[in-house]
Amino acid sequence: GLGTPGDVAPADARPAPADDAPAPCLMHAAPSTARPAPAAGSLLELCPGREQLCDVTGGSFWLIRRPLEEVAPDCVYIASRYAAVMRGARQQFDELEASAELCHVSNERPEGLLFMDTETCGLTSNPIFLIGVMAFSGGRLVFEQLLARHYGEEPAILQAFADRLAGSGVLVTFNGKGFDMNLIRERAAFHGVDLGDRLPPHLDLLHEARRRWGRSARPTAARRLPNCKLQTLEAYLFNRRRVGDIPGAAIPDAYHHFVRTADARQMRDILHHNLLDLLTMAELLGLILTSSDPLT
Repeated sequence: GLGTPGDVAPADARPAPADDAPAPCLMHAAPSTARPAPAAGSLLELCPGREQLCDVTGGSFWLIRRPLEEVAPDCVYIASRYAAVMRGARQQFDELEASAELCHVSNERPEGLLFMDTETCGLTSNPIFLIGVMAFSGGRLVFEQLLARHYGEEPAILQAFADRLAGSGVLVTFNGKGFDMNLIRERAAFHGVDLGDRLPPHLDLLHEARRRWGRSARPTAARRLPNCKLQTLEAYLFNRRRVGDIPGAAIPDAYHHFVRTADARQMRDILHHNLLDLLTMAELLGLILTSSDPLT
């Protein structure tokens, strides 16, 4: 499974593909200095990463970068399955019924997609403190989590995400059109962060899931779901249920507590929650591109 809390990994795990090519890093690392051993419960101990400097904003943030095999060795087969689906995507679905965004995805290489999910201090106008992204690089799915260690680091993670987005072919989110990207635009405008003039096409998997399994699905659909929340899709489509996952409603208070106390125990849980969301998005995209339906 994915770390400490989380779901049960599927039984048909396969070995990870070989990887000799390092994936690109975001921004650049701060100069290394000798540090004492991390304190128990500290961010460095529980969420190992490195400080990143942002030349544009003049600030910094914490970057946690991990390949799938490091955080979920039982789930590495998802990376090879994702790559195989993407390489044959144009032949896998009916273009006449597909959305324009899905057609953009089918034309991309596996490396061209950027999956994104945010964690925030609330809804509209509240700060974003974590932007998680996932991309395929060197035969692996690689997670990069941009964490603001306090409220003042929000501009730096927004700028780092803008730089990452500029090099991507298609952005993939779950409810990103209704929430994540709207809030990113709002917070970027607030801080004067330039997201760029031309953003890549944006595929929102929530919209695609609703077309196939939601109330708006065609009457011939084999089975509709009670709702199209991401964890509902996990349970019904992938037969996984999260154990010990931090509830979304508890995340803002957990972050405020971390800022006040530097106790990173709940931050570890939030980062784990974010990883699970990103990984499920990759699996969901595979079902949609191949028109597979585990409910039939």
